[in-house]
Amino acid sequence: MFNSSRSLVLTLFNLLALSSALAFAAPHKGKHHSGSSVTKKLTESATDALERRYDNARFTYYDAGENACGGYDSNRDYVIAISPSLYNNGAHCYKTVTLQYNGQQVKAKVTDECPGCKDAEADLSRPLFAHLAPLDEGVIYGQWWFD
Repeated sequence: MFNSSRSLVLTLFNLLALSSALAFAAPHKGKHHSGSSVTKKLTESATDALERRYDNARFTYYDAGENACGGYDSNRDYVIAISPSLYNNGAHCYKTVTLQYNGQQVKAKVTDECPGCKDAEADLSRPLFAHLAPLDEGVIYGQWWFD
């Protein structure tokens, strides 16, 4: 008898816990809703950016250091600073990208925003740029995409 009573209590407890969880998970029907059009547009924009391949992108280089993602990059890191429109308030911080130039591919991390860059233009850390081309070239054009 003790085991069946205990089993019944546990079953009731589990049902109560499940119904509470479902009540909290139900959509809110008040005046406010969680899916604002601004949030939806930002999410769609971030998703579109992740699926795009950027051809004929202008690459320059910069001295890495304190970054816009809230960290610090050393002068040996393969990091990239992207345009404000793609940086999207940090939506792509620490995402991996692949860059391609002159038949070479290399991976890097997004850690910074490039205020002077437009669209697919990007600043590469010195060692990343040097991996692709000599620094004295200054500007190169290649492809890049989010992995």
